Amino acid sequence: MLALVTGGAGVVGKALCRELLQRGVCVRVLTLPGDTLAKSLPPEVEVFYGDVTDLSSLKSAFQGVDVVYHLAAILLSTQKGSFDRINAGGTRNVVDAAVEAGVSRLLYVSSISVTYPVLTEYGQSKLKGEDFVRRAGEEHGLKWTIVRPTLVIGDGGGIEFRMYANYVKRFPVYFLPGGGKSLKKPVRSVDLVKGIAAAGLSEHSVGKTYSLAGSREISMAEMAKFVLKKSGKNHLMIPLPWWISRKLAVLKGWIGGKPVTAEQALAGFLYDAVPSIDQASHDLDYYPASPFDD
Repeated sequence: MLALVTGGAGVVGKALCRELLQRGVCVRVLTLPGDTLAKSLPPEVEVFYGDVTDLSSLKSAFQGVDVVYHLAAILLSTQKGSFDRINAGGTRNVVDAAVEAGVSRLLYVSSISVTYPVLTEYGQSKLKGEDFVRRAGEEHGLKWTIVRPTLVIGDGGGIEFRMYANYVKRFPVYFLPGGGKSLKKPVRSVDLVKGIAAAGLSEHSVGKTYSLAGSREISMAEMAKFVLKKSGKNHLMIPLPWWISRKLAVLKGWIGGKPVTAEQALAGFLYDAVPSIDQASHDLDYYPASPFDD
C-alpha cells in the first residue's frame, strides 16, 4: 500500500510518516518546492514537490497512490484570504487530484474549531474543506474520513500551545479573558498521530468524522498553572473581563504577535473544546493519555 502525506515535512507530518512506515505502509510526501525540512524525513520516504494551491503541480504525486492523508494547511495568518486560498482551495485541489488519479481513500485533517458557535476565518476554511471532501464521496465515490484534532501538545508540535505557554511564563503577572474558564481536552502529538494513521487505514472509518482529543478536560487557567509549575515559576493570573478583551484585542500582541489576528487570539478563550472520543476509541482503538498527567 502506498500512502501520500500532504504537508508531510511538518512536525506532525514527519511523525505520521514514521508511524505509517512502522505499520508496513509505503510513504510518499508532498511538500512545497524548496522545503529544506524534507531532508529530515526518513530515507524510505519518497518526496514530491508541489503547492496545494496549484493543481497542476500536484498530479504526479498522486499517481499510484492508495490513500491520501491531507495535512497541508496554515494555522496562523493575518494575510487576507490566505486561509480560504490554502486551506479550503488547497483541499479542493487535493480532492480533485485524488479523484483524477483514481485514489480510493482520503483522510482529511480538519480542526475541532469547526464546531465553535462562531467560526474564525481559519475555522471557516477547514469547514469548507470538509464539504469538498464529503462532496467527492457523494459525486465520485471517494472513500473519505475526517478527523478533528483538539489542541496539540508535545513532540515539537502544537504552535498554539507553545505561544500560550510562552505568554504565561513571560511576565510575573498575566491576564486571562474570562478568567481562563473555557475547557479543553488537549491531545498529545504521539496519540494524535496514531489516531490519524489508524483512521486512514481502517475500513470501519470510511464516511465518518472523528474527534481526536486527549483523555482529560482542563481549563485554560489550570493549563497555565501546570506550565508555570513545570517551569518553576509562580506568576499571578488576573481575570480579564470579556468586554475589555474584545475591545482592546490585547491578546493579539501578548500571545501571538504579528501572525495572529485578534479574532484568532480570543477564539480559544471563548469556547469549550471537549468532544467525546468514544467513536474513535471503538473504531480505531484510540485510547489517548493526557499531556497533563505527568
